Amino acid sequence: MSSFKASPEFLRGLRELAVRWGKIAAERASDEVGASQRMDFSDMEQFAAVVAAGLSEGLMTTLLNKEAQTLANDEPCPKCGTCCRVNYHDRPLTLETGQVLPLHEPICHCPKCHRDFFPPPDIAASGQPQLQPQRLEEDR
Repeated sequence: MSSFKASPEFLRGLRELAVRWGKIAAERASDEVGASQRMDFSDMEQFAAVVAAGLSEGLMTTLLNKEAQTLANDEPCPKCGTCCRVNYHDRPLTLETGQVLPLHEPICHCPKCHRDFFPPPDIAASGQPQLQPQRLEEDR
């Protein structure tokens, strides 16, 4: 799987988009609080944390699902080449922030080798880490 290197312009555009979404969320929070009540800084931080968590969840689950959709119904075992059915396993995924997201992860089981593997959507580019090590004997 080749690694995408985002340009600074692209990243700046994403940040600007997130700022606009933050402004929309701030208006909704302000409407919820109403004119008769005041928010303190702690309330604002709580709203910001909730919005950031929701944005992270939406972005990560959407991108992970798009990657998983590129897989075929059957993928070759990296050890013996046997075609194996792609199934899915639900598990929690913990982000660097500590946020835990549900992950619908592709997984294959080779009946010939009796091993599980997680198929990449594409072959790793040169110099990129592979999901399965080259020395498969050491895999266990």
